Amino acid sequence: MKINYLTALLAAFLLLASAPLKAQKKTTGEKFRVSLQKRSPSNEDPGAYFISQDIQHWEPSQTAIIICDMWDKHWCTGATARVAEMAPRLNEVLKIAREKGMFIVHAPSDCMNYYKDYPQRKLAQKHYNKKYIPLLGDGKLQTEKDAVWPIDQSDEGCEDVGESPHRAWTKQIDALEINEKDAISDSGAEIAGLFVKRGIKNVILTGVHTNMCVIGRTFGLRNMVRLGMNVALMRDLTDVMYNSKMWPYVSHFTGNSLMSEYIETYVCPTIVSTDFTGARQFRFAHDKRPVVAFLTAEGEYKANQKLPEFGHSLLLKEGMHCDYAIGLPLMEGPGRHNLENLQILEDADIAVLFIRRIALEPEKMALIKNFVNRGKPVFGIRTASHAFDARGNVPREGGGITASAEKVSGFLEQWPEFDKSILGGNYQGHHAHLKEPTRINIVPGMENHPLLKNVSPAGFESKNWLYKNAPLASPRAQVLLTGSIPGEKPEPVLWINKNGKNRIVYTSLGHWDDWKIESVQNLFVNTIHYLLNDGK
Repeated sequence: MKINYLTALLAAFLLLASAPLKAQKKTTGEKFRVSLQKRSPSNEDPGAYFISQDIQHWEPSQTAIIICDMWDKHWCTGATARVAEMAPRLNEVLKIAREKGMFIVHAPSDCMNYYKDYPQRKLAQKHYNKKYIPLLGDGKLQTEKDAVWPIDQSDEGCEDVGESPHRAWTKQIDALEINEKDAISDSGAEIAGLFVKRGIKNVILTGVHTNMCVIGRTFGLRNMVRLGMNVALMRDLTDVMYNSKMWPYVSHFTGNSLMSEYIETYVCPTIVSTDFTGARQFRFAHDKRPVVAFLTAEGEYKANQKLPEFGHSLLLKEGMHCDYAIGLPLMEGPGRHNLENLQILEDADIAVLFIRRIALEPEKMALIKNFVNRGKPVFGIRTASHAFDARGNVPREGGGITASAEKVSGFLEQWPEFDKSILGGNYQGHHAHLKEPTRINIVPGMENHPLLKNVSPAGFESKNWLYKNAPLASPRAQVLLTGSIPGEKPEPVLWINKNGKNRIVYTSLGHWDDWKIESVQNLFVNTIHYLLNDGK
């Protein structure tokens, strides 16, 4: 079923809260704020999806976490090691969840006999209800009808040579503490009865493995959706059974990311452990992929669709991990001045900005400024030249200023100097919309620059209305592409700004049709590699 593109997102963002890295108070009974990442079908481009962050506030007493199959030992050595690595962070999340009043269900499948005398096991058994069995399916959801499974797991997904499936587990890994208030069950009919009795409406799944048990168990994601629960996968505290020697021939960790993308698109939203801990999201030690952080909040060029498509290509073809900090795709209106998930900058190797005229809480703006001040590379696309210039003071949303012992500004923070001081640009608006396309040409002598590898030497045409940037503010800027329209002087369209600290590339390309041009596709991939310092 298709959704209204703007209405759904607007409703999601009207509730704004504190910066994402600020740990939430561990107070029982207070509503819990979660940022749900979801990929939804576009009404404008059939077959396309846009990414959004849906902010919700959950009652802890109506929220449960199910830990799927975090066994003491797996038949696959690599899987066992990754469970052991993940368990301490997950245990930290569970402690915080209990303090807030959430309900924890331990679900180590096939191990119920080990726990037969545990009161937590008897609690779950007491709520078994066979009326839920007909609701629990073992196949795909209707929303997955035309979906393509992202990885080939036909070999059972283990990369360790000579290992084959057998029962190696006896219980849940000891690193996960079982509290007296928890439950133990691997039965969807028990868990459903328990949840109904307790008034549980929100369910978070974590554990292993997303492409098998987490999605498919009787208590898994699909069946929680069938039961009408508000379901989310904790995407940083999960793993996948995938062998990189199988299609699509990517790393194990990229297989894990592809599976999370699939779930966000066809099954349910995802969250990260940061919502509980206030710390960086979990990452496996052997996951050495470069991290690309996409920041987008603009309502003109479909950036929240085009950037995830670009990110998927980087994930699948270039072996990069991609994270997203998302704002509303609006030009005006409530909730527009916001970016969610900015904690991704703490781990990012590069930031890609496609933002238009927003202001942010000082804590959030500080995350962006700190990233730049650490000397990290930045790739600015189109409206990034006026990303943080809202052209006037923007009041905080939410009905006024809260009394505070400290002096609190009534306005959100802006960074209008970002264009000149960081990007090296000089944005002065744009030329009129013309029927004729903008002609993009390579600056003579720049033909062999690594950014322009596989870019047509003859240039190309863009439907962009040409931005006015000449003369550039930075004397060290190196222009590689210019744009021309009839009757006007050429304007710089892509340049490198050598500010002595950061590697910076900016382009005024970024119209939704630009992404279809092969030269632009190659240019953007080249730019990411160049900024990551692996381009020559």
